Amino acid sequence: MHKIFASLTVSLGLAVVLSGTALASNEQAAKPAPTPEPKVHVVASGDSLSSIAEAEKLESWKPLWNANAELENPDLIIEGQKLTVPAGPTTDRPLPAGAVVRQQTYAPPAAQSYQPRAAAANYAAGAPGLLERIRAREAGGNYATNTGNGYYGAYQFSLGTWQGVGGSGLPSAASPAEQDMRAQMLLNQRGCSPWPNTCY
Repeated sequence: MHKIFASLTVSLGLAVVLSGTALASNEQAAKPAPTPEPKVHVVASGDSLSSIAEAEKLESWKPLWNANAELENPDLIIEGQKLTVPAGPTTDRPLPAGAVVRQQTYAPPAAQSYQPRAAAANYAAGAPGLLERIRAREAGGNYATNTGNGYYGAYQFSLGTWQGVGGSGLPSAASPAEQDMRAQMLLNQRGCSPWPNTCY
């Protein structure tokens, strides 16, 4: 009788231990997997939402705009700024009123001092066709445009983009022929992406 009782006690004890182990493993299985930290992109000189989206293999710049509510203008990103790179679908948010999405990068704040508009406008005839259309829509055809917003000349180059196609100095100070040549180089390299609202 003692043996049977002892055997039952051991069996019950083992059952309690096993059921406790099963309960603990069920609790662990029920815990959701930790959410991975969102990827962050630190804006570098020459970056734009379009170039970041391309590097991160997003379908366009819009998911970056949607995922970063602190951005007030899709064309105004600052070197050193941290942007969240969305891993999935995003909810569209409206663009600011009157925004002209050129997808170029403004210079860091210290370099954004206002420059007065060039006194003498330069409306040289320039290259025909698509480049003529871009010039007309970006700067009214004025090669000397410099409004102090970080974009220069007839094609509204940012300094980073201008230097990326071999330019030096301010684009607005370059000759119409040089601006046309460098705009054609940029068009050959990147298509209409630098001028999405005016190159069509």
